[in-house]
Amino acid sequence: MSLLEYLILDKKTEQGKTFGTYKTKIVYLLHPGGTDVEKKVNNLMFPVVMLSTALGLRQISMTIVTPFISTYCKDLIGYTPLLAGLAVGAFGLMQAIFQIPFGILSDRFGNKKIMIGGLSLVVIGLILAYFANNIGLLIFARALQGSGAVIGVGYSWVAGLAGDRNRTKAMSILGAFISAAAALAFAIGPLLRGIMSVNWMFMAGAILLFANELYILFFVKDTKGPENNNIPRGGDIRILLKNRTFVIMNLAAFINNFIMMSVFYAVPFYIDTVTGQTGMWKIFIPAIAVAIIPMKFSTKWADKDHLNSVLIGAFLISCAGILFFFEKNSYVFLLIGTTLFMCGYISIATIVATDVNNIVGDRYRGTANGIFNSFQYVGNFAGALVTGAVWTISQTFAWVLLVCVGVCGMLVIVFGKPQNGKNINREETIR
Repeated sequence: MSLLEYLILDKKTEQGKTFGTYKTKIVYLLHPGGTDVEKKVNNLMFPVVMLSTALGLRQISMTIVTPFISTYCKDLIGYTPLLAGLAVGAFGLMQAIFQIPFGILSDRFGNKKIMIGGLSLVVIGLILAYFANNIGLLIFARALQGSGAVIGVGYSWVAGLAGDRNRTKAMSILGAFISAAAALAFAIGPLLRGIMSVNWMFMAGAILLFANELYILFFVKDTKGPENNNIPRGGDIRILLKNRTFVIMNLAAFINNFIMMSVFYAVPFYIDTVTGQTGMWKIFIPAIAVAIIPMKFSTKWADKDHLNSVLIGAFLISCAGILFFFEKNSYVFLLIGTTLFMCGYISIATIVATDVNNIVGDRYRGTANGIFNSFQYVGNFAGALVTGAVWTISQTFAWVLLVCVGVCGMLVIVFGKPQNGKNINREETIR
């Protein structure tokens, strides 16, 4: 490094913690090929992408078989409609239960050990599902898949890898992967079903996830090590739940996932009628491709002290998309509605996750993300349950109900007035 570079870049900048400041930009003008700081930031994003890929593959592996499990179960020993429903729902229920314990364990033992352990449970569960010839074993396999509840650990790890300055970008990448994975599963699932059986879909997911798990094990560095004194106590969790912004973000995530699961429950019925089951990609893939663009802008705008207005706007866009589903026999209306909904959903999911990680300190990030993701999965469960019950009575009322839920999301933001960038940790709040 030259003397001029040294004078321009202070030690903190050299470590990559103030990337994007005017100092770094001056050095970039002197060396258009890029500085060490830029290279570090670029190198940082690759492990973020790999972690995001692992969690995205996990999401796809769980969701891709959802449309087929109920019929697949009919060929298994001991089948009953009730047990088939349990096989479908066991995954989500276990997710909601184990998010917080995994988050607490990550604060105690570090992110990598818990992430590898959780992903291993998912892989074992997928392999067991491949070999399952009776309904009881399939239910156990699905429960085991859900018990690897490491989404919160992933959020914690990515937030720690990125640091304060690059956290929004990193969380946007993770949010896009996870949100897109759920929708892509509905698009590519029917296509894969045409060339492979359901049990081989389980095995394919296990193989891909295991390969990604090996990369994480050997090449991705943890951001925290084991800390004997870092087991959150009840008082620490109560502090999180007493913070208004943290609670509002959790409620927003619950509502967002409630609507998401409801839409993913109902819309495929309409798409199947218009495009056929193998044509669902004609709706979901364009919708995802378009939704990523406003997500990038909305996260940047929210990061510039416009958090509340962006979240309100995103809920409004989701509600607007739902209105298009009233015209259920039109490909154009279904495409526009799904695209608008995905724009709102992905933006909300990314922004609230980012703000939760801005609120908490590193010591208790895993616990906070565990609570946050539990709220999301409870929203998944509630959305599917309520919409399924209402759908049998009136499809129109089901959509009206979802619009009302979206309005509730806006009201939560309006009256809750969450803050952006407020930090909470044990040292600052407990004397």
